[in-house]
Amino acid sequence: MYAMVAQLAGYLLISFVLSAAFTPVVIVFARKTGLVAMPRKDRWHERPTALYGGVAIFFAFIIPFLAANQIQANENLLLLTGAGLFFLIGLLDDFLEFSPQSKFLAQLVCAVLLVGFGLKVNLSGYPVLSICLSVFWLIGMANAVNILDNMDGLSAGISMVASLSLAAYGLMFDMATVAVPAVILAGACLGFFVYNFNPAKIFMGDCGSLFLGFVLGALAIISTHIKHSALAAGSESFAGLSNILLMLAVPVSVLIIPIFDTAFVSLSRLRAGRSIAQGGRDHTSHRLVLLGLSEKRTVLTLMVAAACVSAVTLYMAACSMEGLLAVLSITAVFSMFFGVFLGYLNKDVYDACQNRGECSRVAGVMATVLNKKQILQVCVDLFLLTVGYYSAYLVKFDGQISPFNQDLIEKTLPLVLGVKVSCFWFFGLYRGQWRFASLDDTFKIIKATLASSAIIVGVLVFVYRFQGFSRVVFFIDAIMTFMLIGGIRFLLRMFNEYFVRQAEKGHSIPILIYGAGDGGDLFLRELRKRKNHDYLPVGFIDDDVAKLGQEIHGVKVIGTGKDLERLVKRYGIKMVFIAILSSPFPLFDSMYKRCKRLGVECVQMRPLVSFEEIGSKGHGARRVNVRVVPFKKDG
Repeated sequence: MYAMVAQLAGYLLISFVLSAAFTPVVIVFARKTGLVAMPRKDRWHERPTALYGGVAIFFAFIIPFLAANQIQANENLLLLTGAGLFFLIGLLDDFLEFSPQSKFLAQLVCAVLLVGFGLKVNLSGYPVLSICLSVFWLIGMANAVNILDNMDGLSAGISMVASLSLAAYGLMFDMATVAVPAVILAGACLGFFVYNFNPAKIFMGDCGSLFLGFVLGALAIISTHIKHSALAAGSESFAGLSNILLMLAVPVSVLIIPIFDTAFVSLSRLRAGRSIAQGGRDHTSHRLVLLGLSEKRTVLTLMVAAACVSAVTLYMAACSMEGLLAVLSITAVFSMFFGVFLGYLNKDVYDACQNRGECSRVAGVMATVLNKKQILQVCVDLFLLTVGYYSAYLVKFDGQISPFNQDLIEKTLPLVLGVKVSCFWFFGLYRGQWRFASLDDTFKIIKATLASSAIIVGVLVFVYRFQGFSRVVFFIDAIMTFMLIGGIRFLLRMFNEYFVRQAEKGHSIPILIYGAGDGGDLFLRELRKRKNHDYLPVGFIDDDVAKLGQEIHGVKVIGTGKDLERLVKRYGIKMVFIAILSSPFPLFDSMYKRCKRLGVECVQMRPLVSFEEIGSKGHGARRVNVRVVPFKKDG
């Protein structure tokens, strides 16, 4: 094992050095020959940038790969051939700019030939499915990485993480045909990443992205040739599924970012009535920047996410297949809701449909499906409740489910799902919108979980006398139900809160909020709901010294009214908002004069309804004057 690790480290270093040496040569050549990408409206870069970085990646991979003498195996010979073919397709496309149909046809021909010669998913007994899936996978991965190449360093960084993950998978199960080429590819990506990270000095082009996508897809296919005995030992109850589920689950999870981005962009464009092949700034990375992350942080965040999913997947693959499927199920739901959250930005990303007829047909169908919120909520809950019930058995029995317990699950799962969904409906969980989940929803989930667990246990005691069942399983199941059902309902709100705070860091008008009470809480919530403003909440000030150092939604109480002058000078405060709902006029008048003396604008926030100003019975309510604050850029 140690000798193999040392050998892989050597290959990684060699390919890294070659890539880091070849890339500057390509940069100089591209600049001298005018092979540069000029800034465009639908592209992210803002200055001319050298092209054809994929040439450096290709040769940094091919040279160590040939030197490692890995082409003796039929799989790696096909890998080498396919890598060359897809690199050539991308290179010709960079020069000649093929139509999408021509490029797809060339990829299809190459993929069919390679699959015909044996580069296909190992699905014994399902030859037709294996061939179709392999062709789809190779073309899909090549184009997924190509689509992902939309921001400096993103495609190279994600490919590097995926390559290292596949190398670790090959090392775990003693598959040199996967580990060696994967680690060489990782080194080639790392050497290029140094020059491609923001601000990029060079782009890889289609010759690089198609090459990377094909090699990753081919390595994922080769990884399915692992022997059945090495997979999920002890999972006898899933013996018929292991060859298919586990073999496909690991490659898919390792390549989760390009798969997610491709699926998300395709669905978003369909919903907006746009062509899938049409370019634009509507990718996952672009939307994260729109939400407030910097380009560098966006790329690093996606790389870390890919690494975390890969690490958990590889760990579970070595421990428990059932546990792996549970983790991947939760990851899939998390990804789906993250896509839903990003989809709220469609109106900021897409212009009006050019083809109104097409927009109404495609977008109308998509909207009809996606707007059936109650149906979708029930489906998601059924899926999560199933995962939670299985997970309860996995936790209790150390990651393995025996045939006896599998039989118990199959007999009781319909009862568990039926009772829990009925209780969720009875307690009103399907009446609200998940975007506005609140503490009230938490209480509903607690009541529904306790009631459903009590009913399920009661039925099992009455029908089966609870023989063979574990009380601990149902206790764990209740906890899992609360965590999964509660967590998914607050997921959209958590995403929103996180990205709002990230966006605040880029705002340029520092403000203070006077009043760390209910008024301050309401004002800060309302401020963060508004997108088009440039206010940066520096902190709260409050005359109650007991509140000093406390936080409201992440904003700290940094002083009292007496500290106003010091805080204005220290933080460069431009505005002070008085957010005390019952503040008397003398308080505002005093604060206004102090702010005017310091050259700071002072604004008093008032409630929409002032109960003190409501007339007596029979006289109706009098109008309340409310200061309207301009929540927009430039103050």
